[in-house]
Amino acid sequence: MAIELPPNVTAQRKPISPTSYEYIFRHSELGQLGRLLLNVCASGTSRIICLVHGQPGDTLTEQRRAVFEPLAHKLAEQMRSKLTFAKGPTDPQLPAMA
Repeated sequence: MAIELPPNVTAQRKPISPTSYEYIFRHSELGQLGRLLLNVCASGTSRIICLVHGQPGDTLTEQRRAVFEPLAHKLAEQMRSKLTFAKGPTDPQLPAMA
């Protein structure tokens, strides 16, 4: 799966387990933007969790969110088109940004 990253953004994929991966996104000026966690379950379903780096209400966190959130949604949609996902009570369409 290939996606064009915004300017000054890099991504690193790290395996967490044989069925889980962490994608870490960094910006050259804003630092770590956030993480996208992908877990493929034994049932054949998958789950995506998107996390913005920082503290609620912090200006830098909001700047990171503005860059990371659209990117995370785009990645989640690409993954959803290729995998089967478990639906959580608050996740009928896209993963929530935390």
